[in-house]
Amino acid sequence: MTHVLTPDAVTFRVLVVVPSSHKVLVQEDGGPLCVLRVSIAPRGRLAQELRRELGRLWDADVFILDFLQSGEDRSPLVVAELLPRTIPAELPTAYLDQIPEDEVSELERALFFRMLGRDANCPVSRIGWRNEAVAWAEDVTGGRLHAEAAVEQHNAGGLFTLLHLRMEDGQSYWLKATGEPNIHEREITRLLSTLCPRSLPHIVAEMPAWNAWLMKGDGCSLPALPTEPKRLVQLLRRAVESLAELQLASIGAESELFAAGAFDQRPHVLRANLDGLFAYLGEAMLLQSSTKVPRIGAGRLQEIREFLSRALDHAERLGIPSTIVHGDMNLGNLVFTEDSCHLIDWSEGYIGHPLVTFQHLLLLNPVENPQDKASVENALKEIYQTALYSVCDFRQIEEGFSCMALLAAFSTLYGRGDWQHRDPGNDPQWQRYARSITRYMDRYARDPCLLESLGVRSNG
Repeated sequence: MTHVLTPDAVTFRVLVVVPSSHKVLVQEDGGPLCVLRVSIAPRGRLAQELRRELGRLWDADVFILDFLQSGEDRSPLVVAELLPRTIPAELPTAYLDQIPEDEVSELERALFFRMLGRDANCPVSRIGWRNEAVAWAEDVTGGRLHAEAAVEQHNAGGLFTLLHLRMEDGQSYWLKATGEPNIHEREITRLLSTLCPRSLPHIVAEMPAWNAWLMKGDGCSLPALPTEPKRLVQLLRRAVESLAELQLASIGAESELFAAGAFDQRPHVLRANLDGLFAYLGEAMLLQSSTKVPRIGAGRLQEIREFLSRALDHAERLGIPSTIVHGDMNLGNLVFTEDSCHLIDWSEGYIGHPLVTFQHLLLLNPVENPQDKASVENALKEIYQTALYSVCDFRQIEEGFSCMALLAAFSTLYGRGDWQHRDPGNDPQWQRYARSITRYMDRYARDPCLLESLGVRSNG
């Protein structure tokens, strides 16, 4: 999974392990031994930032293995493998039992030694796994790694890893592995790439023992979208057409997608869970302590619930078939090739209303001028309507747009449906998230176009 940082810099304790001895790099200034510490601002992928900062501070070339979660009130603890090269001259090494407990707790030590043991439950966090991964990639592709620096680590931790490999022949590959709760991502990615090869990267090989798969690295992600309207439409056209093509290919494949791990967000499922979810939201609102924004009261929550019920009825009456829905549509999950766009990261793959993902694509529009922004949205809507014309006409999709902002926000909140197993009183982070999305639903539920399509009189 991706580690999310707070707006302020976060300080990590880092155990950099020397593979040959299992000693760790330490600092000493005439006092007790200290583990390395790195402060990272929230700029990008955590593993990349940690590696970059360790290299800058101590010239240490490392591979991030895992983030040890002890549940203790300490700064986060990271374990990294020192890659084959000279140990930084200014840093001594020590065995972990030589380091004071106020630096690394007993529980953290136990987790560390378990991770280093051969009985570790996460193969991608083992010392030496990086070399095994490179050897496997070279074997299945028939290529050779361009150089040691050709292995870029983008993410790690939580039974998860993502590597970018560049080969001598100019080809590049992505190696991804996942564990619980995203172990299903390999299966659903394979199925979707079979249903619509143009919309996902080509899977070269799989390694079930790691729950890993190797993909061709054609294309690239963008750090930001252009703000010039014409260029933006030209670029996002590829994403819209790839999405539509994939959604068309997924029609009729519901049973296979559910078997592969897709989650159910069809309208009748969402409607059946409205009462339970809004009871949860009511409790989350009562637990709000901040006064920066007002709580949404029980009466307004009931109104939003009723609008959602009507919107779901409206969406069903339109007769647009359910398709695959990407539940984490962000710019990082769009990989642009010369003539297409690959949609990646399918751990949040749902079966539901196709316009939900299209609505989330529209939210990527960075244009600020209202007229230009609307012009871009209208152009993309026309592209999407044209692409889906074989299964629904322009009228169906146009009427679907009227309630889709509300339903897309609700889809984000509903997610996998695992909110049913959460106790809002014991999960303040989820409380804040749920209240935030509910405020978006409140805003969208005031839109005159929505109210008109639902036959509701606007008070404004």
